[in-house]
Amino acid sequence: MKDRKLKVLHFPIRNSNGGVTRSALKYWKYIDHDRFQFDFATCSPCLDFEQDILAQGCKVHYISCYAEEDARQFGRELREIMRQGYDVVHLNTSWWKSFHAEKAALETGIKKIVVHARSTSVDLADDAQRARELLIHDKCKREFTQELATHFLACSTEAADFLFGPQIPRERIRILHNALDIERYHYDEGIRADMRKRMGLEHKFVIGTVGRMGYAKNHGFLVECFQEVRKRADHAVLLLVGSGEMEDDLRRQVEAYHISDKVIFTGAVDNAEEYLQAMDVFALPSRFEGLPNVLVEAQAAGLRCICSREITEEAGITDNVIFAALEKAQWIDEILHCAKGYARGRVDEQIRKAGYDIRQEIRRLEEIYAE
Repeated sequence: MKDRKLKVLHFPIRNSNGGVTRSALKYWKYIDHDRFQFDFATCSPCLDFEQDILAQGCKVHYISCYAEEDARQFGRELREIMRQGYDVVHLNTSWWKSFHAEKAALETGIKKIVVHARSTSVDLADDAQRARELLIHDKCKREFTQELATHFLACSTEAADFLFGPQIPRERIRILHNALDIERYHYDEGIRADMRKRMGLEHKFVIGTVGRMGYAKNHGFLVECFQEVRKRADHAVLLLVGSGEMEDDLRRQVEAYHISDKVIFTGAVDNAEEYLQAMDVFALPSRFEGLPNVLVEAQAAGLRCICSREITEEAGITDNVIFAALEKAQWIDEILHCAKGYARGRVDEQIRKAGYDIRQEIRRLEEIYAE
């Protein structure tokens, strides 16, 4: 008799192209479908990619409110979902707001509760609101105990420190790398030439970034740097791949600098790897990160990468990463230095040896789910 599949519920995912959602969907793509079944729960009112998930045999559960809006209603709905035979609940957590999801899993008898640390700060643009959320986070972190979960994961040691603090012994926390399909991202001269021709970027110096346009990614800083770079490199173009709540602010900033003809907004895309091929340098001036998927992807594409020192150096898995302070003069100099050119090639084996091959890393997650 064939063994029953282990049923795994991932919560939360969002109607965005953010790293947490992308990772959850990537885990499903590469995990052994003969042994595991994934379903997803969300507080977003809709998911644009829902039909793709349903076509692959997964369920999508919608929760009508966040715990912070109505804790009782949230708890009732989540417990009802969890009672549908799940063996594992995988909770992707950027910062602490409450333990309602963990407690719902305990109350419904879930055998395996995985808490996965995904960030190193609070991704809110409003200073006052962010400060309030950090106070709540710190209070919750002090109250978090090993009894609220069975497994503790993190995308980096800094993310582990931010979410778990000293409450969880380090030997109980496992680092699960933000791995990728190396062959999908590695440098390809043919794709690069085709993308640059289609986008009218031939003979241009393309500075690019990929990510949700929110507070954490700090796109505005990059626009400020670019408007100075293009004065010294007239062939420079800024390629912004993604969308988000701060996109309108960025567009207004670009218009105010009178550089709209030099900046390309792509919106949300499902082929970011092709846009990476078209770039000449990748820039990530984040205010904070857990460990950014996109920085690993950019390295896999052979790109020279300039990123902020607020990003953990664990993300520098090749020699192509420059960590720079968030000072405009330094970023402008580093970007212009890249304009002189560099040898770009495949770094597949470096990525693989560092532990970022999804086909290897997914086996570790399978072991965690099954042990």
